[in-house]
Amino acid sequence: MSVDAAAARPRLAACIVCRRSKIKCDWTPGEVQCKRCIQLGKECVRPHVHVGRQKGIKNKRVGLDKALYQIEQVVRRGGSGDTSQSGDGGRIVARLKELLDEAQAREHLTESSARTNQLDYQHMDESSDAEPLAEDGSQDDSTPDMPPANADTLAIDDAENPLQLLARASYFQPPEEPRRNDVGHMPTATLQNQQQQPPPPTHQHQHTRQPPRARQHTHSDKAKEARELQQFFGSAASVNLDIGDDIDPLSLGLVTVEEGEALFRFFYDKLAHTRWGLDPRLYTLSYTRSRSAFLCTSIMAATALFWASAGALSKRLSTHAKMLANRITPHRLKSVEIVLAYLINVPWMFPGSHSTNDETSAYISMAMTIAIDLSLHKVLMPQDLLGHGTGVTVARGECLDPKTALAMDGFPDVDPLSEQGTLLLRSRERCWISLFVLERGMCLARGRPFLVPVTRLLKDCDIWHKSSLAEKQDGPLLSMAVLRRDLDATFATVRAYCDGTQGVSSDGSLAAQSIESTIESFFDQWYANWGAMIGAGPERRLPPYVEILVTHTRLSIYGSVINHPTAPLEVRRFFRTAGLSSALAVLRTAIQGEAQLQSMPNNTTIMISFAACFALTLSAYTAGGSTLAPSVRKLIDETASVLERIGAVTEHRNGLSSLYGRHLRQIVRRAAKGGIKEGLRMPTASPSVPTSLGTPPIATGVAATQPMDHQAGPPLPHQHHPPLPQQQQQLLWPETLQFSTMSDDQIMQVLNQPGNDFEPSFGGLSWDDMSNFDWLHWPEFAS
Repeated sequence: MSVDAAAARPRLAACIVCRRSKIKCDWTPGEVQCKRCIQLGKECVRPHVHVGRQKGIKNKRVGLDKALYQIEQVVRRGGSGDTSQSGDGGRIVARLKELLDEAQAREHLTESSARTNQLDYQHMDESSDAEPLAEDGSQDDSTPDMPPANADTLAIDDAENPLQLLARASYFQPPEEPRRNDVGHMPTATLQNQQQQPPPPTHQHQHTRQPPRARQHTHSDKAKEARELQQFFGSAASVNLDIGDDIDPLSLGLVTVEEGEALFRFFYDKLAHTRWGLDPRLYTLSYTRSRSAFLCTSIMAATALFWASAGALSKRLSTHAKMLANRITPHRLKSVEIVLAYLINVPWMFPGSHSTNDETSAYISMAMTIAIDLSLHKVLMPQDLLGHGTGVTVARGECLDPKTALAMDGFPDVDPLSEQGTLLLRSRERCWISLFVLERGMCLARGRPFLVPVTRLLKDCDIWHKSSLAEKQDGPLLSMAVLRRDLDATFATVRAYCDGTQGVSSDGSLAAQSIESTIESFFDQWYANWGAMIGAGPERRLPPYVEILVTHTRLSIYGSVINHPTAPLEVRRFFRTAGLSSALAVLRTAIQGEAQLQSMPNNTTIMISFAACFALTLSAYTAGGSTLAPSVRKLIDETASVLERIGAVTEHRNGLSSLYGRHLRQIVRRAAKGGIKEGLRMPTASPSVPTSLGTPPIATGVAATQPMDHQAGPPLPHQHHPPLPQQQQQLLWPETLQFSTMSDDQIMQVLNQPGNDFEPSFGGLSWDDMSNFDWLHWPEFAS
C-alpha cells in the first residue's frame, strides 16, 4: 500500500478478533469487516480509538483535568499581570469572574430540597450514560420558568387535581438542550480544547460495538423523549384560539365590516338584556375577530334573527356558526370566547326534530367542559395571599393566580392590576357566572339535574357587581345567580318541614304556615337586595323577562314539594293554591310584557308553557260549579297568541315559541271539549268577582303592545287566526274572568273563594311526572 493511500485511509483501531490473535487487522476502506473476520465469519467490532496528543504538545492532560489546568494558567497570568502570551487574557479573566458570579447567584435558586434532589438525580443519570463532561455549568438554572415557591407550596399546590400535579412535576424535567452545546456559557479553555480536537472518523459508527439496550439511546434521543413527556404532561390549561382567514366571517365575505359593526351595535342595544356574559367595552368587532370566529359569527347570527331585512344574511351566518361549532371538539379548541359563543347560541336555537332533541344540552355541556379546563370556576387570588397567617380561608385548589390566568388566556404581558387586565379577569368571572345562570335556567325549565357546581366564586359573588369597572348588566346577571344559587337551601328547608309533621300530634296547619313563611321570606329578602337595582319606574317593578324568571322559580319551589310523601293535607292544599297563583302570574306577565319580550329566549318559552300546562291541569280539578277552568283556558289561549307572535317577530325568525304557541292553542281547545278529564265542566254559577277587581272588558292587552324596534325593516308580520264562531267561543270561555288584567293579590283572592276548591280526587295527582320536561305528555291532550 502506497504512502498516499495509507494517509488517505481513515485511522481505526484493530478489531477485537485481530487483537486476540495479535495479528495485523487488514481491511479495505468501505468494507464492514476485515479479512480475518470474513474468513472466520465473525462480527468485526472495533472500539473507539484514542487519537492521543499531537507531536510537540507537552500538555498531556485531557478532559476535565485539561480544562481546569487551562483555567488555572489563565488566572495565574492575569494575577501576575503577564498578558504577553495572549492579548485576550484580560477578557478571559473577566469572563471567568462573570461565570463565578453567576454560579454564586444560582446557588440561591437551588436551596429548595425538591429541586436539589431532582438535579442530583439528573446528574447521576447523565454520568451513568455518557462520558464525564467538563464542569461548565451543567447544573445551571435550566428548569423552565415557574413562580418561585418553597417546599411547602410545592407539596400542596394542585394536590386536589392529579393532572395538574403531574403538570407541575413536568417543571423538573431535564433541560431540553445539554449545556455543553451552549457556547455562550462554556468556559473559554474548554471551548478552545474542543475546537482543537479532530472530528471523529467517518466509519467509526459502523464498526463500533453497540452498548447494551439500556445504554443504547443517545443523548439526543433522551432529550427528544424528555420534550415529548413534558409536552404531554405539561400544563394543558392554555387557549387554542379558533381564528384564521379560512373561518373568519368577514374574510370569507359573509358580511361586510359595516354590517358587522351595525350587528354588534344592535346586539348590545336590543339583545344584551337577555343574554348576559359580554362586556361591550371589551368585545368589539375587531377584538372579537382576533379571539374567536365562533363568537364573532354567533353574535352576528343571533342579531340577524331580529333584523327584519337580514333574512339572507341570517341564513349565511347561522350556517357558518353551525360549522364552527362542529370544529371545536375535533380541533381541541378552547378559550373563554368559545364558552361565550356556546352561551350566545343557546337562547335562540332553532327547534330540533323533537321538543327535547335540540342541541341546548350539548352546548351547555361543552361550555362547562372548556370552562373547567381553563379554570374559570376558580377564585382569582394572588399566591402571596395564600400563605400562613394571611387569614384567607379559601382552599389553594380553589384559587388561581391572576397572572397565571392572563397567561393561560394568551395575555402574559398584561398587568393584572391595569385596567385592561382587570377587564380581562372580570370577563373570565362573568363567563362562569353566566354559564351557571344559563345552565340552572335550562335545568329548571326542562326538569334536568344540575351540572354546573356551586363553586367558591359563586358562593362569594354577592358584591361582585359593586366595582368601578362593572358592566351595566352585571347587576341583573348577579341577581339571577344569587337567586338560583340559594334555591337548594330553600328546597331542603321546605322538605324538612314536611318531614317534621310525621308525629302523631303534629299540626299540619302550623307546618303550612312555616313553609309559607320560609318561601315568602326567601323572595322578600331577594327583592329587598336586588329589586331597587334592577327594577324600573317609581315602584321599581321588575322587567317582564326577569319577573317571569323569578315567578317561575317560585313555581319550581312549589312544584318540587307538591305531593311530598310526608306533606300533610294542609301543606298540599297550600302548595296547590299557591302554585296555581304563580302559574297564572307567569302567563299574565307574558301577556302584559309582550312588547319587551320580542327577543325572548327558548328557556323562557318553555317556562311559560310549563306554567300554562300546570294551570290547565290544576284547574281541571276544581269544583264542578266553578268557572275557574274556563277562565284559565282563556288566559292560556291569550298566552299562546303572544308566543306565536314572538316566534314570528321576523319572517326568518323560526322561533321555538311559535311551535309552543300553536300547540298550546290546540291543547286548550281540546281540553275545553273534555280531553283532559272526564269531559267539559259546564258551570252552573259564576263566582262573585270582588268589587276591587273592577276590570273593564278589554281584550288580552296584546294588540296595544309595540314590537321591538327593528332596523330597516317593514312592519312585523303577525299570524292571524280566523275568528271562532260565536257559539264555539261561548263554549270555550263561558262568563270567564280576565286574569290577564289582575294583580297577584286579586288572583289569589279569586282562587281562595269557596267555589273554587279542589276536588278530593286531586290528591291522586303525582308530581313525579311533572318534575321533568316530559311531564306535559302532549299525546294525552290529542285524543
